[in-house]
Amino acid sequence: RWGAPLETIGEMSRSLRDLNRPRPVAYWSQGPHHDWRGYGGRKRGSPTPDELRVQAYHALASRITSLYWFNLSLRSLVAYPDLIEPMTRIGREIRMLEDFYLEGDATSHERVLRDGKPDWDLDVIACPRGAVLFALDLAYTPDPEERVFRFGPPREAEFRFPLPAYLRAPAQVLRVDAEGVTSVPYRVEGGRVSIRDRVSRVAIYVTAAGTSELGRLELRRMNLIQREAVFGFDPGNNPS
Repeated sequence: RWGAPLETIGEMSRSLRDLNRPRPVAYWSQGPHHDWRGYGGRKRGSPTPDELRVQAYHALASRITSLYWFNLSLRSLVAYPDLIEPMTRIGREIRMLEDFYLEGDATSHERVLRDGKPDWDLDVIACPRGAVLFALDLAYTPDPEERVFRFGPPREAEFRFPLPAYLRAPAQVLRVDAEGVTSVPYRVEGGRVSIRDRVSRVAIYVTAAGTSELGRLELRRMNLIQREAVFGFDPGNNPS
């Protein structure tokens, strides 16, 4: 009664995308709002940091063209300061990878089960410079007391993503997030790239067609951090 499965955002976004090609799709993702009330026994009307991140990435992995936060105001940010940093991270990651989103298209979506239950959603967005690979954690559980969705600690997993033919000999495979860009071990066989990692919630990888992508993405990340600092806007650490 108090919340729908987070992955229904991906199902909605894929339906909108496929039913409206070639028009672009925008998604208004759930953010903080000071005046939302909980329901069905849930006290928190706004999403938790984990819920916010995973909902946004179910849409992004479906290759939407724009993401907006519903429904921002300074009062709402101060009411839920724990959501400022997650939104900042997502915004930085979008800008780091915007060339892939804007030049690419969704080429694969697969749901992986474990013991008959949803385990991971695996999505691929491919463009000429490479592909972004998303692993989205479905093994969360509803907290019966607080009425929020809980994710477990990082766990070992092997992800197998199908690649377009022109990317089946990648020059680099990278793990990408707001904190950095790093190379990861991988193997390619049968038209798929396999990556072993220890993760939960959201994992983002890039298979790059050229050898310069790590440096390019890291430079972009550093420039974005500098740009964020210019604004001097940090109500999470400065309530006044």
